[in-house]
Amino acid sequence: MSNIDETIRVAVAGACGRMGRLVVQTVLRQPDMTLVSAIDKQHVGEDIGTVAVEHPIGIQVTDHLVEALSQTQPHVLVDFTTLGAAVSHVHTALEHRVIPVVGTSGFSAQTLSDIREAVERTGTPCIIVPNFALGAVLMMRFAREAARYFPHAEIVELHHEGKADAPSGTAIRTAEMIAAGRTETPRLPVQEQKFEGARGATVAGVPIHSVRLPGLVAHQMVLFGGQGELLTIRHDSTDRQSFMPGVMLAIRKARHVRGLVVGLEHLL
Repeated sequence: MSNIDETIRVAVAGACGRMGRLVVQTVLRQPDMTLVSAIDKQHVGEDIGTVAVEHPIGIQVTDHLVEALSQTQPHVLVDFTTLGAAVSHVHTALEHRVIPVVGTSGFSAQTLSDIREAVERTGTPCIIVPNFALGAVLMMRFAREAARYFPHAEIVELHHEGKADAPSGTAIRTAEMIAAGRTETPRLPVQEQKFEGARGATVAGVPIHSVRLPGLVAHQMVLFGGQGELLTIRHDSTDRQSFMPGVMLAIRKARHVRGLVVGLEHLL
């Protein structure tokens, strides 16, 4: 990483998943990036080009991350895997002085603290982004601003049926930003819940309701209630392509940041 003007060498973990294949396709189209490695537990030994772009490109899928990082020496590891795998991948990448750019969500406060310690120890930055869509970043920023004037808020997040975690990382981050923006914290009313979970999960004092259905991609509504009025801030990702500008931005910014960066808003 001595010359930050050289072509960015990119490895992709989870390269055969829906998001991973899209990252592979997008990286291959960038004049300032080179795909050097594809890591996945599926299609091992197959050419990632055949899997992702329907023609071979000379890079075989491997399930050995350490070997891939050592042999191909990427600058950046883009990770779209599962939470458990992503945590391991982040620490492995940091030990190899490779910058993780992570789109996997659900990291706990303790996990982030452990990653921050590894970042400081290795001197290698790390970027973790709950949502790479630029519109989602603006939605969260607008929600924080609105919370100054509308402390009563609830979040409804909707995703495809295959999403592994609930609430989503975006919803959790939004709730935290609402809490940070409030000038007062409303008391949640004590109510009889005829069925457990009817009022959703409460994060940072904000109820979150999660919907998982076929036909959805990634959607979120933030509802603010005031006297005689309702403010709704909504974002919809109708295609996973909406995440790619943010992913490419994070890859390009990776070698210019320091420490642990959580959230795309810090890169804008």
